Order: sequence, then C-alpha cells, then structure tokens
Amino acid sequence: MNMLNIVKMRRLRDEKGQSIIEFGLIVPILLFFLLAVVEFGWILNAKITLTSAAREGARVAAVTTANRDQRAYDAVVESLSGVSGVNVPDDADHFQIYEVEDTVNDIRNVVIEVVGEVTPIIGLYVDDPVLMSSRAVMRLE
Repeated sequence: MNMLNIVKMRRLRDEKGQSIIEFGLIVPILLFFLLAVVEFGWILNAKITLTSAAREGARVAAVTTANRDQRAYDAVVESLSGVSGVNVPDDADHFQIYEVEDTVNDIRNVVIEVVGEVTPIIGLYVDDPVLMSSRAVMRLE
C-alpha cells in the first residue's frame, strides 16, 4: 500500500461522523419549511372550500323563494360538512344574504357573504382560528 492510499483512508476515518452532524443540522430547518407548506396548504384549501360553499348557497338562494335564507345557510353548512375544517356560526356577523338590483342591465342578483373560521392543523405558526370571508353573486331567476 502506498502512502497516498494510507492518507486517504485516515481522512475517511476522521470524517465519518461529519455527514451525521450535517444531517442533524439540516433536518430541523427542512421540517420547519415542510410544516409551513402543510399549514399554508390547509388554510388555502379551507379558503377554496369556503368560496365553493358560498357559491352553492347563492345558487340555492337564486332558485328558491320560500324560506330562502335558511335554505341557503343549510346549503353552505352542508357544503362545508366533512373534513374541510371550516366552521360558519349561525349569526348575522358570519352569514348575510341580500338582493342587489342592476338597473343598467335590468337584472336582480342575490349576494351571499360568508365568514368562516378554520382551525390550523398544526398550530405551530398560527395558534388561533383564522377568519376568512367569501362572497358569491348569482342572478335571480
């Protein structure tokens, strides 16, 4: 065995634990970013689900006349049921429905505004429930 090989082998033995130390330093940073992406994705999914629920409530309100407010609210709550994580309390601050008349085009629209609360899935970045709102407009038939 020549001297060059002996020096290489000693160097490899001396650096044996270096990769473990580097891995231990990098993993917490990677996990921090991974959890941030998961949390952001959960909240973004809740916003998309709330928008879809508001649209569904507006659709129901546009085609019904009897007991329209309650049916629209029920449609919103039914759309949010399941694993969406969004909660819409039944009060005037979180659910509003009203009509708007477009005098230029001579049409009437129904507008639904929904404010929902989503509880963060991880809770590392945001502790309290996040309030988000959505608005949907449909033409009355």
